Amino acid sequence: MGQQQLLLLVISVVLVGIATVGAFTVLERGYQQDEADGLLDRGLTIATSAVQWKATMDPYSGGNQSYEGLAENGLETLALGPETVRGRFAVTAASERTLEVTGVSDRRPGIGIRVYVRDYSVDSSHVSFDGDIVL
Repeated sequence: MGQQQLLLLVISVVLVGIATVGAFTVLERGYQQDEADGLLDRGLTIATSAVQWKATMDPYSGGNQSYEGLAENGLETLALGPETVRGRFAVTAASERTLEVTGVSDRRPGIGIRVYVRDYSVDSSHVSFDGDIVL
């Protein structure tokens, strides 16, 4: 009876170890997804502010139907900071009809997002976990 109990104890320790390693993997993926979601949320906030700015017909505080004024110092023009707890952000491309917002994580290297705006709406977004999006 002692050998059977010892065998059951060893098997249960191995199973608990495997479950613990699996839990760490799931948690790491969850943390990465949370970081990407936070970056994407900030990118969409910037894109929404840019659309509102473009629609404003004020020569001193509006885009007058163009994103071109955001090409240089775009976030400062929108009164948004380039850095947050999540990462760093920038307007990486701006033309009359299109805008591209890029964000990269400072806490989790390799995670980055891009938000693409066409005319007055968000066209698409791209999330990367392998470091191919940089500022």
